[in-house]
Amino acid sequence: MAKPMALSRLLPADRVIVGLKASEYGEAVAQLLDRLDAAGLISDRAALDELVEAEVTLGARPTIGARALLAHYRSDAAKQLAVAVGTSRRPFKFAPPEAPEAVFLVLIIAPRWAAKTYLKTLAALSATLAHPAVADALAEAESVEEFLRVIADDDVVVNPELTVRDLMSREFHTVAPNTPLSEALHLMVRHRRRGLPVVSDNGEVLGVVTEQEVLQHFLPQVLGAAPLADGGQPPVEDVDVRDVMERTVMCLSEDQLISDVLGTMLSERVSQFPVVSGGKLVGYLSRTDIIVKLLEHSV
Repeated sequence: MAKPMALSRLLPADRVIVGLKASEYGEAVAQLLDRLDAAGLISDRAALDELVEAEVTLGARPTIGARALLAHYRSDAAKQLAVAVGTSRRPFKFAPPEAPEAVFLVLIIAPRWAAKTYLKTLAALSATLAHPAVADALAEAESVEEFLRVIADDDVVVNPELTVRDLMSREFHTVAPNTPLSEALHLMVRHRRRGLPVVSDNGEVLGVVTEQEVLQHFLPQVLGAAPLADGGQPPVEDVDVRDVMERTVMCLSEDQLISDVLGTMLSERVSQFPVVSGGKLVGYLSRTDIIVKLLEHSV
């Protein structure tokens, strides 16, 4: 089994450009590729240049959060997984509309066999840049040495085993027990979620409300077996989330292995889990999250 590696080990000084100067996206990526090429990490530069050109032609500008652009290529032209980073004191001229304040350009190349480590490295970089204070310090670094000191101070371990932290959704919607069920259903439909965590005012998970609980609650009424006049269920407009939510909830920690979670999903027939840290909700993981994020990086 591959051993964990600190993110700082993947970013030696010769793979960081502080003050990246480029007016076009393709030009900026090429400068970072030059660094990896000079380090002997590329077996076929022309093949990678073709991938960059195709990305430029499509107008693709993948991002990591609001402040970083991501150029990532899975190709056998890469001898091993390698990372290079460029920074700018001002937002890049080629930053896309969804990331107008982007001042980091992250390049990741990896051979096709390094899928797990590739995804883990991307997750580690995302985690690092997700901390506003760390991102600010990196953006303000005036030298490569200063940049690398910030990375070392907040060093994230790249573990080859995928964990919940790598694939969970950090952008999630919650409801309170007294939220009208109709409002919860609108959220589920609007954001294409099969369920929502129910939380207290301090972020503690109290339960979940899913399609299953809603259907079970209203099934007699839907089938016409128990009309309201005969003691059936009230209309959805008059029901709160607390009336239908499931109170027995299996929560995950961020460090749990995805392989273990998948086993639980299959054996217990559970499709989604709240993720907690210190008793507070920090994320949400569903089968859809796992499938989508794995597919995003499988080609």
